[in-house]
Amino acid sequence: MQKGTAALFLLIAGLFIVGLISIFSFRLFSSSAPQLPLNVLIPAPKQLTYKNQQLGLEFQYPNEDSAVKEDSEEEFNKRGNGDFRKNFKGYVGYEPGKSLGAMAVLDATNSFDNSPLTIWVFDNPDNLTVDGWFDKYWYYPFVWGVFDYSSKGHITPDQEATISGQQAKSKIISYQPGKPKFILVSNNQKMYLIRIINGNSNSGDKILSTFKFLP
Repeated sequence: MQKGTAALFLLIAGLFIVGLISIFSFRLFSSSAPQLPLNVLIPAPKQLTYKNQQLGLEFQYPNEDSAVKEDSEEEFNKRGNGDFRKNFKGYVGYEPGKSLGAMAVLDATNSFDNSPLTIWVFDNPDNLTVDGWFDKYWYYPFVWGVFDYSSKGHITPDQEATISGQQAKSKIISYQPGKPKFILVSNNQKMYLIRIINGNSNSGDKILSTFKFLP
């Protein structure tokens, strides 16, 4: 009887010790394991992407207080209370290039006039160079109120740049509101007229740095 009692006591003590080890090991593992939150918040992207396959372009813009609005010559005429194409033709004797489309990145002011980035795309079937295009069409529809070539020399694009691998030229016209920078770049039988107005919450130059031509 004493041997049986001793064996039983040893068995119970062994089970008790094993239980304590198991509890200690479980608590140690639980405390060292990373605690995952029940609700994981995924931050919204800081940049949105605008892509227009027809016009062959893509760029990114801030998702806060910004929106891309597609534009047209007709809407531009409405905002300006005039027919700029007709006026241009009557002024210089021939029509400006055919507009294929336009868009503007609008900030919180929702103003096309103060848009950080505006892009107009024109048909360029003859693959005119930037210089050739400016000689013929100037900065239509934004700036063309000069009388002859020598008079427009002060707004001739003369600062070289590279836009998505293509050679471009730009000019800042300081006497216009916002001191806009106009950039001309040719690609795939299209001429891209880009207007940048910096000084807003969304810098046009930063947006333009993400610009690329689509194949």
